[in-house]
Amino acid sequence: MAKDSNSAGERIVSLHAGYETEGVYTDGFLARPEQGEGRMGMVLLSGMGGLTWTQREITRRYARAGFVALSPDYMGGQTPPNRTAGLFAKNSLDVTAAVSVIAGGAAFLHSLPWVGPTAKIGIMGFCLGGGLALLAAARSDAFDAGVIYHQSLFPDERELAGISCRLQCHYGTEDHSTPRQEVEAFAAAMDRLGADYELHWYQGMGHSFAQITPDADVPAAQRAASDLSYDRSFSFLSKELAGPAEPIS
Repeated sequence: MAKDSNSAGERIVSLHAGYETEGVYTDGFLARPEQGEGRMGMVLLSGMGGLTWTQREITRRYARAGFVALSPDYMGGQTPPNRTAGLFAKNSLDVTAAVSVIAGGAAFLHSLPWVGPTAKIGIMGFCLGGGLALLAAARSDAFDAGVIYHQSLFPDERELAGISCRLQCHYGTEDHSTPRQEVEAFAAAMDRLGADYELHWYQGMGHSFAQITPDADVPAAQRAASDLSYDRSFSFLSKELAGPAEPIS
């Protein structure tokens, strides 16, 4: 277990986590504010790179903002060494099984005293994780808000019809993995469905522009776009996840 009090925001603890979903064990990484119960919970999904150091640092960033944040290792321990291996792992993933363990992450958060059974839970995902976040929101009632970064898994419109929570979505204008045409098709589908969402573009940004560590050596414009996206996300989530969840009928 590690204590972290060196950065702005709440003092946090971060530690290895794990839980079972219908008998299937999932490893994970958890970060939370050191004090307080009834906190808002967040399930955070990496891209195809798996549970990397960068994903751990992003989990800590959410904790400093006041959330109990869980990054489940839905890739089953894989951290592909290069893009080719990553794409193979991504295209070999059992999406249905991954969505099940992702939704199980919300149940795990509810079981913790720092969150509890009545707190609201949100979900956030990058790239492959962004598409899985959409599917998890569509196929379960576990999540009360979603933040989507440049999904590179594009759910069928019939899947999107199952989403009832509000979404906030982030895209770079120079993203070749999630090009503007895909984003426009997604937005058109959401509009046809009457979905409640907001969409933000980041000029000149490519894929994964916000998947960076606090000490990453990146251009100032990328750092500014990344920080803006987190500020927007935290503001959105704090509003959507405030107060107890509605009881499930």
